[in-house]
Amino acid sequence: MRARYLKWLSALSLLLAMVAMPAWAQPDLSQRIGRTVADAPPPGWRTDDVRLRSADGERRYRVRLFIPDRVAPATGFPVLWMLDGNAVLMTLGPDLLQRLSGTPQPPVIALIAYDNDLRIDAAARSLDYTPAKPGENPAVARDPLSPDRRSGGADAFLALITTQLRPAVTHRVPIDPARQTLWGHSYGGLFVLHTLFRQPEAFQQYIAVEPSLWWNEGVVVKEAERFVADSPRLGSTRLLIWNGIPPADAPRRERPGRTPAPPDTLPNLVSALRGVPGLQVETRQWPGLGHGPMLGATVSPAFEAVAGPLPDPPPR
Repeated sequence: MRARYLKWLSALSLLLAMVAMPAWAQPDLSQRIGRTVADAPPPGWRTDDVRLRSADGERRYRVRLFIPDRVAPATGFPVLWMLDGNAVLMTLGPDLLQRLSGTPQPPVIALIAYDNDLRIDAAARSLDYTPAKPGENPAVARDPLSPDRRSGGADAFLALITTQLRPAVTHRVPIDPARQTLWGHSYGGLFVLHTLFRQPEAFQQYIAVEPSLWWNEGVVVKEAERFVADSPRLGSTRLLIWNGIPPADAPRRERPGRTPAPPDTLPNLVSALRGVPGLQVETRQWPGLGHGPMLGATVSPAFEAVAGPLPDPPPR
């Protein structure tokens, strides 16, 4: 009965979100998590939590783990690390998780979030997900979209993931260090690209959804240029860049502090990165979807990028 209720609640929430939100709308940052599938995971999964503090002690993280309830492969489970974990959690339903569980080697899903009930913690992610300009002091750097928010803390956040979070997860469940995927949307997509350009060996697969290439005068594009110029030789690394295409009649939202990147920025970036030895670059577009809804739309494709095609849903 409880599983049936959660399934109904998940479907109703998705329907209401689709009715209330046009395809181009920005997400409501004040939304709260509420009850989710983490409170009653479906068969085939067990859950665990990791809690951490930032190096400066000002932010607390809660990483929810969905762990396949089966014997781990000899090399350990692959891991899909997902930023904005609370927002991703709100998109998950038991049906999707059960389909993922039906793949030959489902991954551990690590939802990296802040230890609160906010769907999106805008101030915290503004600091953690954004890179500093060369010579810029993260202690005083500010988000151009919202000067009251700090920015430029991506390197410290990456260090927390690789030196604290990953060992903590490894302590709880055997993971395969050679099958690690990092997924992020918007500022999270910016962080994904920054990680690839600064520490490409940290993950084997990178999924950047709607990455904020415009941010801080295109600082990540300049990082890409240096990355390509250095001609690193990577060992079978895959980069997926996914974007939506809003309807032609969708209203444009101009925000102070945001100067859109030139239209050829992404094609030029992809073309340059395809010249890096060992880096496989793929792009995909979602016609009719704008920036905000791309977060939820790409969760299932991210699962497939890690585990392969999902089984068809059971007949109703």
